[in-house]
Amino acid sequence: MRVTNKLLIDNFLRNLNYNLRRMKEAQYKLSSGHQIEVASDDPVGASMIMKLKSDLADLNQYKKNIEDARSWLEYTETALINVGNALGRLREIVIYGANDTLSNSDRYALAEEVKELKDHVIQEANASYAGRYIFGGYKTDNPPYDSSAVYNGDNGEIKYEVSPGNRLRVNLTGDEVFNSPYNLFQVIDDIYNNLMSGDTSALSQNRLSELDECIDNILRCRAQIGAKVKRIEDAMKAYEADEINLTKLLAQSEDADLAQVVMDLTNQENVYRAALATGARIIQPSLADFLR
Repeated sequence: MRVTNKLLIDNFLRNLNYNLRRMKEAQYKLSSGHQIEVASDDPVGASMIMKLKSDLADLNQYKKNIEDARSWLEYTETALINVGNALGRLREIVIYGANDTLSNSDRYALAEEVKELKDHVIQEANASYAGRYIFGGYKTDNPPYDSSAVYNGDNGEIKYEVSPGNRLRVNLTGDEVFNSPYNLFQVIDDIYNNLMSGDTSALSQNRLSELDECIDNILRCRAQIGAKVKRIEDAMKAYEADEINLTKLLAQSEDADLAQVVMDLTNQENVYRAALATGARIIQPSLADFLR
């Protein structure tokens, strides 16, 4: 094969560009801290990185859903605790008010306290989280109960996706909490009326048993909420462990070994300088240069 100056120059430029690309790759790894600049550098590695990033994004969304669901459940539990405390005081009033020896003024005073307790229960029934009323079903924009304790919500079930294909219901409706097995507000009104009329037998025989069943229902609702809080707390712990593992895998797949990259860059710089020096020696002026 006949070797010409053009052939020498073409080979030199091709090899020089190759060395420049290698040096550029090492410089990118050092400046970005990443192993892969474009997917074509390592299609398999790039695919794994994208999959890990997608898994992390999904995991973070599930964690966000769990945090929101947990807050909703915690607000619900607080409201139920407050309602339970109010009903506990109502029970004391019913027992005390059923005493035939009380004077009318004593019973009237108890009745006034019952009115205050009813207002307090209505306030808890209109509890909200992040601007959404928690006992109104799907109707979260407006208070589910008016001042007369009339329910204006619905029976919608609010659910959060806490894992792939797994949706957790977080809400209880007003009917489930305050209208099972009796209408709690009607029971409170009846207690008030019995106190005002002095009907001690109705208090001891009817109101007390109705109130006890309402209290039992509140306790059942609290048990449901507590079980769900435990469930999502366990799910959050699992996601946090998964996040650590995925982040570690992503770092191993994506992050460059800086010590190795510095060595590679130094080697590439030396190779590039050697190529330049070699080219300057091999490509000498041709006869045509002297004939100009």
